[in-house]
Amino acid sequence: MSVMTPIFEGLWEHYIFWSVLVGGFAFGWLYHHSFWFTSKDGDKLPNVDEIEIGVFPKHNDDMRLEVAWTILPFILIVWLTYYSWQPLDAMWTSTDGGAHGYECDYDDPGYTGSNNVMHSDGIITSDCYHVIEITGQQWFWSFDCLELERSLCDTGTETMEVYGSVPVLALQKGETYLAVMESVDVTHSPWFQHLGTKEDVLPGQQTTLWLPVFDSMTEESMVLCAEYCGDAHSVMAAKLVVHN
Repeated sequence: MSVMTPIFEGLWEHYIFWSVLVGGFAFGWLYHHSFWFTSKDGDKLPNVDEIEIGVFPKHNDDMRLEVAWTILPFILIVWLTYYSWQPLDAMWTSTDGGAHGYECDYDDPGYTGSNNVMHSDGIITSDCYHVIEITGQQWFWSFDCLELERSLCDTGTETMEVYGSVPVLALQKGETYLAVMESVDVTHSPWFQHLGTKEDVLPGQQTTLWLPVFDSMTEESMVLCAEYCGDAHSVMAAKLVVHN
């Protein structure tokens, strides 16, 4: 999962750990019982359920097993929900004084940029953020840098194998962007692969997506649509370029 930020990579590895542990236990249990509780040729098994024609089988249960089978998965679900809160909170932080502060004030004499920092837990915080716009449409993306300087944000097009001509969005490393998004037709979802982020773009409604461009990010990556949006959904792509 090298295309993810550390916080989402940690979440992925944690879920994989529990999937392997629970899957190993469940399938190990099934494997053991499938081969352990079998009859051999000539053996007559005891009729523990008192099965006979025309009579309901004996009610044969184990309350301790049923309680454990209910309580333990419940505890695991609660834990995984709690563990997922940190990346979700980072992804949906407030635009007014949240992890990325407020929109950058370019007229402030003390303004030095958004200067984002990735902490040891994978959370990225910023002094401020820049606003850009993204529009989804069957079947391409439109990027608008608004009034940002070209060093902070630039757009263009490029021809890529399979995808044809695609839009290009160029952003600066160490800066954080808030993408204000909308769709002119159906639901889309820009997936910025190397940022590990995506958010639905809805017709008739504005949604937002944080794009914290961290220093160690790969310089070129893809932007794909993560919501099926029609015939050319698979080639609805763009390119993200980041630079110093």
